[in-house]
Amino acid sequence: MGHYVLLMKYHSEGLRATKQDPNFLTGVHAAIERWEAKVLGSYHLLGEWDQCTIIDAPDNFKAYRATLAQELSTTASTQIMPAIDLPLFERLISQTTETEGPFEWQTHWWAKWVRVLMYDYAYGRWARRYFTEHRVTGKEKFGLIQGPCIVVANHASHFDQYCLMKALPWRVRSNIFLGAAADRWFLKGRKEITLRPWYQSLVMGLYPIHRGGGTRTLDYPKRLLDLGANLMLFPEGTRARGRRLSKFKHGVSLLALDRGVPVVPIYMTGLRRIRLPGVREATPGPVAAHVLDPIRFQPGTSVPEATNLIFHAMQSVHERVLAQGDAAAHPDWPRAPAS
Repeated sequence: MGHYVLLMKYHSEGLRATKQDPNFLTGVHAAIERWEAKVLGSYHLLGEWDQCTIIDAPDNFKAYRATLAQELSTTASTQIMPAIDLPLFERLISQTTETEGPFEWQTHWWAKWVRVLMYDYAYGRWARRYFTEHRVTGKEKFGLIQGPCIVVANHASHFDQYCLMKALPWRVRSNIFLGAAADRWFLKGRKEITLRPWYQSLVMGLYPIHRGGGTRTLDYPKRLLDLGANLMLFPEGTRARGRRLSKFKHGVSLLALDRGVPVVPIYMTGLRRIRLPGVREATPGPVAAHVLDPIRFQPGTSVPEATNLIFHAMQSVHERVLAQGDAAAHPDWPRAPAS
């Protein structure tokens, strides 16, 4: 959950500091922003609490709540609570939590032909509308792979998969399946055709991932790999809200080691600026997808070791981008001169 409510009740020290300098009230913003969170609004309260601040925060903010509360404890008592906006809450409580899928028919030849015929409607038109430039580098690296593979990428936006598809050669693109949260994309009773589970499975090539489902969640993607299909997964699990890559989950490594298939990392840039997490409006802009070297695991590689290999392949590019900008994600980017 990305939004939090911070309530503060100032001690005598905090009240004295406020009288001496009213700007002290906004001093909490600096503490919040150190954790890569964004202040959406701040209010003075006339009641039991003195101040209310609304925060949009990355997932790892949950781990920092106690630290932030301790940091502010010298001047105020604090309470930090996760929040959910009312329209989303109303939608959640009014709909069923029952899900459908996976649909094994999505691997049949006729379903693959439907996806090929519907590709431009499902993916191409959105890329043309929102990507003012769509660069791809390293696509030729898929020529080193025979058989199925697992494509992984950093996750910053709902537009990520539209950017990723262009980075895949047709032989991979026409036979790739994407894991998606079951409680978001596979709920029963959706009115819109494009949001119904069968549509997501047939046209978009999605299959459901049940949160907290354990190793059983991997049974269906293992079957897909056995059938020669390719997989696309986001090892962060959810869209990153901070500047750093989130910790990678082990699902990709479990699948790759169990079925002996290579992992192809793809690093994308520009997507976060097009549509930020929690924002409905999209702003067109340039994007790029850079295919990194395929990763093949040696016999005896452990799951944590495999996950670390995938993470560090992505992290090395990500660190360059943080330091030098999006252009630094290009594989030919020169090394920084020694200081």
